[in-house]
Amino acid sequence: MTTHSVAYRHAHWDTPWWANPNRTAGRYNRAMEASTQYWCLHPLGPLAEVLRWSGRASAEDAGTFRLRLWAAKVKRDDLVTINFENADRFGVSADELVGEDYAPTQELADQFRKNGAPGFIAPSAALPGTDVLVLFGPRLSFPYLLDPVDPDDQVPTAHAAEATIATEILPWVRWKGASHWALEEWRRSGAIAVWQEPPVLR
Repeated sequence: MTTHSVAYRHAHWDTPWWANPNRTAGRYNRAMEASTQYWCLHPLGPLAEVLRWSGRASAEDAGTFRLRLWAAKVKRDDLVTINFENADRFGVSADELVGEDYAPTQELADQFRKNGAPGFIAPSAALPGTDVLVLFGPRLSFPYLLDPVDPDDQVPTAHAAEATIATEILPWVRWKGASHWALEEWRRSGAIAVWQEPPVLR
Protein backbone atom coordinates (compact mmCIF):
# COMPACT_ATOMS: atom_id res chain seq x y z
CA MET A 1 0.00 0.00 0.00
CA THR A 2 1.30 3.46 -0.88
CA THR A 3 1.90 5.83 2.04
CA HIS A 4 0.96 9.49 1.60
CA SER A 5 1.46 12.63 3.65
CA VAL A 6 -0.51 15.84 3.34
CA ALA A 7 1.87 18.72 2.67
CA TYR A 8 1.22 22.46 2.63
CA ARG A 9 2.56 25.43 0.71
CA HIS A 10 1.80 29.12 0.23
CA ALA A 11 1.73 30.25 -3.42
CA HIS A 12 -0.14 33.11 -5.07
CA TRP A 13 -0.10 31.49 -8.53
CA ASP A 14 -2.71 29.24 -10.10
CA THR A 15 -0.57 26.23 -9.16
CA PRO A 16 1.86 25.72 -6.26
CA TRP A 17 4.20 23.51 -8.30
CA TRP A 18 7.37 24.76 -10.01
CA ALA A 19 7.57 23.70 -13.66
CA ASN A 20 10.69 25.73 -14.47
CA PRO A 21 13.98 26.10 -12.58
CA ASN A 22 13.74 28.13 -9.36
CA ARG A 23 14.72 31.72 -10.04
CA THR A 24 16.42 32.23 -6.67
CA ALA A 25 18.66 30.02 -4.54
CA GLY A 26 17.11 28.09 -1.66
CA ARG A 27 18.30 25.78 1.07
CA TYR A 28 18.35 22.80 -1.30
CA ASN A 29 18.79 24.44 -4.71
CA ARG A 30 20.91 26.98 -6.53
CA ALA A 31 19.36 29.68 -8.68
CA MET A 32 18.18 28.46 -12.10
CA GLU A 33 18.79 24.80 -11.28
CA ALA A 34 16.23 22.13 -12.08
CA SER A 35 12.90 22.59 -10.28
CA THR A 36 12.96 22.05 -6.54
CA GLN A 37 9.64 21.93 -4.69
CA TYR A 38 9.42 23.04 -1.05
CA TRP A 39 6.45 21.98 1.06
CA CYS A 40 5.73 21.90 4.81
CA LEU A 41 4.37 18.91 6.70
CA HIS A 42 2.54 21.11 9.22
CA PRO A 43 -0.28 23.41 8.03
CA LEU A 44 1.24 26.38 9.90
CA GLY A 45 4.66 25.80 8.36
CA PRO A 46 4.03 28.02 5.31
CA LEU A 47 3.05 30.89 7.61
CA ALA A 48 6.32 30.57 9.51
CA GLU A 49 8.26 30.44 6.23
CA VAL A 50 6.64 33.65 4.96
CA LEU A 51 7.26 35.45 8.26
CA ARG A 52 10.89 34.33 8.50
CA TRP A 53 11.52 35.38 4.90
CA SER A 54 9.89 38.80 5.38
CA GLY A 55 11.22 39.53 8.87
CA ARG A 56 7.84 40.95 9.92
CA ALA A 57 7.84 40.05 13.60
CA SER A 58 4.98 42.23 14.88
CA ALA A 59 1.34 41.16 14.87
CA GLU A 60 0.43 44.37 13.05
CA ASP A 61 2.93 43.75 10.24
CA ALA A 62 2.12 40.04 10.01
CA GLY A 63 -1.56 40.90 9.68
CA THR A 64 -0.90 42.67 6.38
CA PHE A 65 -0.14 39.37 4.64
CA ARG A 66 -2.83 37.47 2.80
CA LEU A 67 -1.82 33.89 2.09
CA ARG A 68 -3.04 31.39 -0.46
CA LEU A 69 -2.57 28.00 1.18
CA TRP A 70 -2.42 24.79 -0.85
CA ALA A 71 -2.60 21.18 0.30
CA ALA A 72 -1.19 18.19 -1.56
CA LYS A 73 -1.22 14.43 -0.97
CA VAL A 74 2.39 13.42 -1.57
CA LYS A 75 3.61 9.86 -1.97
CA ARG A 76 6.38 9.35 0.58
CA ASP A 77 7.33 5.67 0.26
CA ASP A 78 10.65 6.51 -1.43
CA LEU A 79 11.49 9.57 0.69
CA VAL A 80 14.31 9.42 3.23
CA THR A 81 13.95 11.41 6.46
CA ILE A 82 17.03 13.42 7.44
CA ASN A 83 17.12 14.74 10.99
CA PHE A 84 19.60 16.03 13.57
CA GLU A 85 20.35 12.50 14.73
CA ASN A 86 21.29 11.00 11.36
CA ALA A 87 22.50 14.10 9.45
CA ASP A 88 26.17 13.07 9.61
CA ARG A 89 25.35 9.90 7.64
CA PHE A 90 24.44 12.17 4.73
CA GLY A 91 27.56 14.32 4.96
CA VAL A 92 26.09 17.34 6.76
CA SER A 93 26.02 18.41 10.39
CA ALA A 94 22.89 18.99 12.44
CA ASP A 95 23.70 22.71 12.50
CA GLU A 96 24.08 22.85 8.72
CA LEU A 97 20.61 21.35 8.19
CA VAL A 98 19.01 24.53 9.56
CA GLY A 99 21.93 26.96 9.17
CA GLU A 100 22.11 30.25 7.28
CA ASP A 101 24.80 28.98 4.87
CA TYR A 102 23.01 27.02 2.16
CA ALA A 103 26.12 25.57 0.49
CA PRO A 104 26.26 22.34 2.58
CA THR A 105 22.57 21.58 2.09
CA GLN A 106 22.73 22.41 -1.61
CA GLU A 107 25.54 19.84 -1.92
CA LEU A 108 23.42 17.38 0.04
CA ALA A 109 20.58 17.86 -2.45
CA ASP A 110 23.05 17.39 -5.33
CA GLN A 111 23.86 13.91 -4.04
CA PHE A 112 20.19 12.95 -3.84
CA ARG A 113 19.58 14.22 -7.37
CA LYS A 114 22.58 12.29 -8.73
CA ASN A 115 21.25 9.13 -7.11
CA GLY A 116 17.84 9.62 -8.73
CA ALA A 117 15.99 10.18 -5.46
CA PRO A 118 12.61 11.96 -5.79
CA GLY A 119 13.35 14.06 -2.71
CA PHE A 120 13.57 13.81 1.08
CA ILE A 121 12.15 15.07 4.38
CA ALA A 122 14.21 17.40 6.60
CA PRO A 123 13.78 19.67 9.66
CA SER A 124 12.11 23.02 9.14
CA ALA A 125 14.39 25.99 9.71
CA ALA A 126 11.42 28.36 10.09
CA LEU A 127 9.19 26.36 12.44
CA PRO A 128 11.34 24.20 14.75
CA GLY A 129 9.82 20.88 15.72
CA THR A 130 8.22 20.40 12.30
CA ASP A 131 9.49 19.04 8.98
CA VAL A 132 9.65 20.14 5.37
CA LEU A 133 9.26 18.05 2.24
CA VAL A 134 11.70 18.63 -0.61
CA LEU A 135 10.90 17.20 -4.06
CA PHE A 136 13.11 17.34 -7.15
CA GLY A 137 11.80 18.02 -10.62
CA PRO A 138 8.53 19.46 -11.95
CA ARG A 139 5.15 18.19 -10.77
CA LEU A 140 1.59 18.65 -12.02
CA SER A 141 -1.53 19.29 -9.96
CA PHE A 142 -4.19 16.58 -10.07
CA PRO A 143 -7.75 16.59 -8.61
CA TYR A 144 -7.41 16.04 -4.87
CA LEU A 145 -9.79 13.11 -4.46
CA LEU A 146 -8.70 11.17 -7.54
CA ASP A 147 -5.84 8.72 -8.02
CA PRO A 148 -3.18 10.14 -10.37
CA VAL A 149 -2.61 8.43 -13.69
CA ASP A 150 1.14 8.98 -13.24
CA PRO A 151 1.78 9.18 -9.46
CA ASP A 152 5.44 10.10 -9.95
CA ASP A 153 4.60 13.34 -11.77
CA GLN A 154 0.99 14.11 -10.83
CA VAL A 155 0.09 15.11 -7.26
CA PRO A 156 -3.44 15.48 -5.84
CA THR A 157 -3.52 19.18 -4.96
CA ALA A 158 -6.18 21.59 -3.70
CA HIS A 159 -6.38 25.31 -2.95
CA ALA A 160 -7.08 24.98 0.77
CA ALA A 161 -7.55 28.54 2.05
CA GLU A 162 -6.96 32.22 1.48
CA ALA A 163 -6.55 34.05 4.77
CA THR A 164 -4.47 36.30 6.99
CA ILE A 165 -1.73 34.94 9.23
CA ALA A 166 -2.64 33.40 12.61
CA THR A 167 -0.50 35.68 14.77
CA GLU A 168 -0.36 33.09 17.56
CA ILE A 169 2.49 31.55 15.60
CA LEU A 170 4.76 34.60 15.94
CA PRO A 171 6.60 33.53 19.15
CA TRP A 172 7.41 30.18 17.55
CA VAL A 173 8.92 31.42 14.30
CA ARG A 174 12.67 30.98 14.15
CA TRP A 175 13.84 34.34 12.79
CA LYS A 176 17.02 34.72 10.78
CA GLY A 177 20.05 34.72 13.06
CA ALA A 178 18.12 33.20 15.99
CA SER A 179 18.82 29.85 17.62
CA HIS A 180 16.77 26.80 16.63
CA TRP A 181 15.13 25.50 19.79
CA ALA A 182 14.55 21.99 18.44
CA LEU A 183 18.25 21.71 17.56
CA GLU A 184 19.16 22.93 21.06
CA GLU A 185 16.77 20.39 22.59
CA TRP A 186 18.36 17.61 20.57
CA ARG A 187 21.81 18.69 21.78
CA ARG A 188 20.59 18.74 25.37
CA SER A 189 18.55 15.55 25.50
CA GLY A 190 19.19 13.64 22.27
CA ALA A 191 15.45 13.74 21.53
CA ILE A 192 13.86 14.86 18.27
CA ALA A 193 11.40 17.54 19.41
CA VAL A 194 7.87 17.80 18.05
CA TRP A 195 6.20 21.22 18.03
CA GLN A 196 2.88 21.59 19.81
CA GLU A 197 0.87 24.35 18.15
CA PRO A 198 -0.68 27.04 20.39
CA PRO A 199 -4.46 27.47 20.61
CA VAL A 200 -5.96 30.03 18.27
CA LEU A 201 -7.37 32.80 20.46
CA ARG A 202 -9.23 34.86 17.85
